[in-house]
Amino acid sequence: MAASKKAPAKSRASKKRQARGPAKARSPARPSRSGTAATASSTARRTPSRAVLARNAQKLARETVAQIVPADAIGLLEQDHREAEAFFAQFERDEERQPALARKICLALTVHATIEEEILYPAAREAASSDLLDEAEVEHAAAKELIAEIEAVGPDDRLFAAKVKVLGEYVKHHIAEEEGKLCPIMRESGLDLLQVGIQLAERRIALLAELAPGLRRPQRRAAARQAPQRRKPQSRTAKRRRA
Repeated sequence: MAASKKAPAKSRASKKRQARGPAKARSPARPSRSGTAATASSTARRTPSRAVLARNAQKLARETVAQIVPADAIGLLEQDHREAEAFFAQFERDEERQPALARKICLALTVHATIEEEILYPAAREAASSDLLDEAEVEHAAAKELIAEIEAVGPDDRLFAAKVKVLGEYVKHHIAEEEGKLCPIMRESGLDLLQVGIQLAERRIALLAELAPGLRRPQRRAAARQAPQRRKPQSRTAKRRRA
């Protein structure tokens, strides 16, 4: 009789468990504040500083420039020379495009002369004779004067095309002097021509961004966006409402 009385009690307990459904899984324990602080400190240690990021960015920029630069400084100069020769040849063939081609010629020669005077010639003076480099700088000065005249007169001037053609003769002679005399001396001098070429390419990119008319506008717009906006002075009524 005692055993028969205990059986219904067990069946009632099992029915209550079935009605409640399956047991809920326990939620994971929350990390303590000390554990969160330790995780944050370890994350901060892994995050590189701004100086490290800046150095990595400069290294990446140099590697990128090295990929687009010719074999060395001489290769870059020869590439500029071929480009200038092509511009002058197009100028003589295509009269309709002469104004645009003249602008390209003046820009290309200005950039080329600048990077030579700032980077190439100082490095080459250790190997080449100073007389050769002095003559090259005098040729640059004569070309710059003619470039200034071409930019000042415009395509409507009677001597516009003649001045561009004379500039082409200057450049032709200058190219022959550099490739025939200066470049062989630089090859035998032991200069790090690859490093000089990277410096020339970096400076050329900066000058093109500075001098090219089409690249100035985005820089001005970006500077205007970054400039802090001045707040308009509040009226007395607005101040009273806030008070």
